[in-house]
Amino acid sequence: MDLSVIYNLPEFANSAMPIGWPIAVYFFLTGSMAGLYITSVIATLMKKEEWKPTAKIGAVSALLLLMCAPVLLILDLNQPFRFWHLFVYLNPSSPLTWGSIFLTLDAIVCVGYTYHVLQENSKQARAWGLIGLPVAIAGHGYTGFFLALSKARAFWNTALNPALFMVSAMVCGLAVLIILSNIWLRRNAPAMSEAQVEKQRGVIGTLLRLFIIFIVADLFLIGSDLTVLASSDTESYAMLQLLTTGEYAFWFLGIELLLGAFLPLGLLAHPKTRMIPAVQYCSAALVIIGIFVMRVIIVIGGQSVHLT
Repeated sequence: MDLSVIYNLPEFANSAMPIGWPIAVYFFLTGSMAGLYITSVIATLMKKEEWKPTAKIGAVSALLLLMCAPVLLILDLNQPFRFWHLFVYLNPSSPLTWGSIFLTLDAIVCVGYTYHVLQENSKQARAWGLIGLPVAIAGHGYTGFFLALSKARAFWNTALNPALFMVSAMVCGLAVLIILSNIWLRRNAPAMSEAQVEKQRGVIGTLLRLFIIFIVADLFLIGSDLTVLASSDTESYAMLQLLTTGEYAFWFLGIELLLGAFLPLGLLAHPKTRMIPAVQYCSAALVIIGIFVMRVIIVIGGQSVHLT
């Protein structure tokens, strides 16, 4: 005789949102930090004088964000003063355990790297930077794995999440660096020769080209994610409807995609308009807003569809 077992989840299980806005902000900060750190290390590996300011700006900014991120993670705990349990009671099969380890390693290598970059000890800075690259990638990539392992959440349970998180992290890190590099150049240009100013503009131009490439890659992954949602189960299709015609349509289509991706691409498409500082500020700021909205939609919106 066949036996059928029906699992009926209580209503509170579907209405509750166990992961709140602090985690969305945490994902945003760690992503920006990873993007800044990776770009800073690339600038250090260039071994060119004009890239040193970029390396310093990226390193210091990454360290500042890294100092803020764990605070949000601790605040989200029901019992914040027990955060040290994550280090004492290790569970190798838990993404949170690995996240705690990677975050700690991130802090160590970021401090070491930033110190040597500011001291202009190029050899040590390159060594610390290379050591920190896999740590930075793992430190933010785990957030995508953490969500991807949540089988009951249709929007999270996709192998695209780790790649999407890393690519969007690079987009946001580059956006922050473009804004800060422009501010630095504006303040220091009077004390620099014309040749030095042109070299710094060339550096910003390279950052902008990388910026465009990563925005396009991010859009490709978002499109792939939407395709997966459209061709999967009922819950996935329900999430797609929320994003395109439901309560998150304005934020997803209007803010994340239109203002946060397509408009910046349009502004930066032509080489002449691309090098106008006002266009760079505007495009980078819009992208930062778009990536932040993306993190909120993934975390909060991903819990809006009933558990499967």
